[in-house]
Order: sequence, then C-alpha cells, then structure tokens
Amino acid sequence: MDRRSFIIEGGRGLGAISLGIWIANGCKSREASGLNEMFSAETISLINEIGETIIPATDTPGAKAAKVGEYIAVIVQDCYAENEKKEFKDTLEHINEVSNASYGYSFMKCKEKERVQLISKIEEEYEGFKSFKNLIVSAYLSSEIGMTQFFNYSPVPGKYDGCTTVRPW
Repeated sequence: MDRRSFIIEGGRGLGAISLGIWIANGCKSREASGLNEMFSAETISLINEIGETIIPATDTPGAKAAKVGEYIAVIVQDCYAENEKKEFKDTLEHINEVSNASYGYSFMKCKEKERVQLISKIEEEYEGFKSFKNLIVSAYLSSEIGMTQFFNYSPVPGKYDGCTTVRPW
C-alpha cells in the first residue's frame, strides 16, 4: 500500500467513526434540564411561571411561551459568579418561603390572583427581587417572541425615515 491510498483509507475510517459518534449523540433527547446541571426541570418550570406572572400572555405570547426559564438557567449557570448564583437561588427559595407563609403551599400551586399578589408583595419587601425581575424582562425581550411579536420588527428595513411616528415599542 502506498502513502496516498493509506491516507485516503485512514481518512475514510476516521470519517466513519466520527459519523457514528455524531449520529449516536444526536439521537439523545436534549431537554432544557439536560443542558443545565444547576437547575432541575421543576426549577426551570418555576422560573417560567414567575415570568408568566410578570409578563402574562395577552395579545402577544407571555414569558412562558418565550421560554425565559431555559434562557435564565443557561445565563445563570454560564455567566454568573458563585455569589450571584447563590443570590439567585436564594431569591427562588424566598419566593417559595413567602408563598408557604402566606398561602400554605408553594408558588407553583398558587392561583393566578395569588401569584400576582405574591409577586407584588415580594417586589415591595425583598431587595434581591429587582435583579431577578430585570433578568426575566431581559430574557423575554431577547427571545424570538419578544423581538418579533412584542416589538415592531422589520427583518429587512427599507429606507431611513427619521420623521416617522412608528416606534418599536
């Protein structure tokens, strides 16, 4: 066997192995919690429900439809420092503690009216909730739903007209 055919056959063999590995890994289901070691599926669902209370579905989809929980879970895991991660988890725990103290059950079991009252109460009393709320709003506005359905989105802008009454919000 000469060098050229050896390189060609070796490349084919490596390609076949790589393709097999890629196919095997591609068949695994990837849920949001599978991509995130820090948050369980229940915690991501809790974040989505809190987001839906802050940004409910109206004529545009709400925070749950924009999957703010998945976005926030990735941001917190990948971008936050350890003390910020602890503060974020403490905020989630505080929400459930206040819910248990006020209604006798967790935030997930509250009715919509109770959730709104609870979030309003926490917003007034708990200082750490402001950054949590800002993160939810940022996640919503960064999502496809927020950019295309909340804002007046034009994928291909026309000519520049500085004297227009149309605003993106």
